[in-house]
Amino acid sequence: MMTKQPIFLLYKPQLPENIGAVARAMGNFGLNNLRIIDPLCDIQDPKAMATAAGAEKILGSAILYATLEEAIADLNWVFGTCATQRHLIKEYIPIRQAADRVHSQLARGEVGILFGPERTGLLNDHLARCHGVIQIPVNPDFSSMNLAQASVIMAYELSHYTANAQANLYCGETCPASQQQLQAFLNFLETKLDTINYWRVPEKKPLMKQNLENVFTRLQPTEQDLRSLWGMIDLLSKKPK
Repeated sequence: MMTKQPIFLLYKPQLPENIGAVARAMGNFGLNNLRIIDPLCDIQDPKAMATAAGAEKILGSAILYATLEEAIADLNWVFGTCATQRHLIKEYIPIRQAADRVHSQLARGEVGILFGPERTGLLNDHLARCHGVIQIPVNPDFSSMNLAQASVIMAYELSHYTANAQANLYCGETCPASQQQLQAFLNFLETKLDTINYWRVPEKKPLMKQNLENVFTRLQPTEQDLRSLWGMIDLLSKKPK
């Protein structure tokens, strides 16, 4: 089984049965780190406990978060999950390649696998926070997959990774930036852009912010990268004496 593990994150799950089934799937394949974000049901519901069926400890130790931002703040990489490709410039990773990728990143930091709500899945706003999107190949004519089913497939694939996962890994002195550090930089950048009236059309600001976030997340900056960018932008924004 795995030593250092990825973290499963459930965003706004709706059905207690699915939450319990996810915990059971994790237990089947040696995973135990579960985070649940703003659930739309009671995660201690008897239905959740019943479907956990032996994985009650995983469910009982799951950490609750109010927002996605809080849940991923300490993570260095977040991979979203979806069945179909979205209109978003993002790296899409076939699930068979995802295991080696995730375990390579685990050698350098903390990794989360993000699952969306049963009804909608992850929206572009959520995927913009992700460094890549893991795709499960499904019938395009019937692409809707149950949360519990997706978690079983993901947990199974993560348990089958090759010894070559870290063979070409470069480990420099600097660390990959955490999501909290990246969000702090993006907030700083937004403030600086406000001062030069970059958001000229107010109603377009949310989409423009999403695009910027997607760009910097896709680049996977290190802590040193952010320090350099922060200093450069701060200097450029100062009025010449």
